[in-house]
Amino acid sequence: MPVPITLLYGGLTALLVTLLGANVSRLRLVLKAGPRDVPPEMVRPIRAHGNSAEWAALGLLLLLVLELSHAAGSTVIHLFGGLFLLGRALHAYGIYARSPMHMVGATINYLVLLAMSARAIWFHFVQ
Repeated sequence: MPVPITLLYGGLTALLVTLLGANVSRLRLVLKAGPRDVPPEMVRPIRAHGNSAEWAALGLLLLLVLELSHAAGSTVIHLFGGLFLLGRALHAYGIYARSPMHMVGATINYLVLLAMSARAIWFHFVQ
């Protein structure tokens, strides 16, 4: 069964996580830092990458299950996927820029995950 919406947001989220990870690798080369070395200038990039990687699987799994089960229409699935990606991007930007945008991104992330969870639970009992 095709899942074009999850495929789109999965690809975009994977691209974000990959770019954040590649930046950490680039910094390791520039700073000549090994896996156990964490110079101060690497703390924020490592956290931005790690945090995105930690949340990506859960968000995409929920999105996939909602799409596969037809628990929401395509517009709602796109809204969930787009907001999830926006939250992850804003969080990463805020971490890098030392900006309060990381809190905005985290809040969007939590709200979207709560909404997707509620939709999944509601659909289970209504169906």
